[in-house]
Amino acid sequence: MAQKLRERGYQNVWALQGGFDAWRNAGMPVESKTKAA
Repeated sequence: MAQKLRERGYQNVWALQGGFDAWRNAGMPVESKTKAA
């Protein structure tokens, strides 16, 4: 996924070893947006 984003011109893109789950499990910051009902 990161490579495809770079090919489309995105510059600050990183591939995370272990993916998003590893990031979250390490206690790193995560933002979420919820839609108002």
